[in-house]
Amino acid sequence: MPENESAGRAGVLFHGTRQVVLVAGVCSLMLGVVIAGWPHKSVAIAELLFGLYLVLSGALQLIIAVGSRFAMPLRVLVFVSGALSVCLAVLCFRSGNSVLLLALWIGIAWAIRGVIQATVAVWHDGLPEGGKQELFGLFTMVIGIVVIVVPFDSLDVLALAAGGLLVVLGALEILTGARGRGDVVSLPAAARVPLAPN
Repeated sequence: MPENESAGRAGVLFHGTRQVVLVAGVCSLMLGVVIAGWPHKSVAIAELLFGLYLVLSGALQLIIAVGSRFAMPLRVLVFVSGALSVCLAVLCFRSGNSVLLLALWIGIAWAIRGVIQATVAVWHDGLPEGGKQELFGLFTMVIGIVVIVVPFDSLDVLALAAGGLLVVLGALEILTGARGRGDVVSLPAAARVPLAPN
């Protein structure tokens, strides 16, 4: 099977995956800026924006899990993470104007995503920049835990904190998509998975 971006059907898939990661990164970054900077937003608008972000993140993970050629346990792991992100998006849409519930759903989604990223980075010893990939995953997990634990009573504080963190995660996604090579598949926030052996 072809193993580089310029050869065959697999190469088109990996190029397309990197494009999806780049688009998701740009959308995450822009959404983070909007959430952090939008004055006088309502809880319902914040629920909608964060829910849309979680749908985007989940869809990206589902595309990677279904369309990639890597080991089945990793595909299942990424698929479960994507499905949970979509479920948490639905909960965001139905948070009932509760800032605390909204923060909880966002934090859980980031914590799960970070655990998956760190696991993928540790799983493959020969992963390019594996240490950085693991740190990105652990960073995502830690910010998820912080968002869960900190009692956000004010929408403005949650929007500023989570919006700023969303900008950082978007920048990491952009770096992942821009620096990806034909022998890896990019995951959100810089977790990369090598192809499974033929």
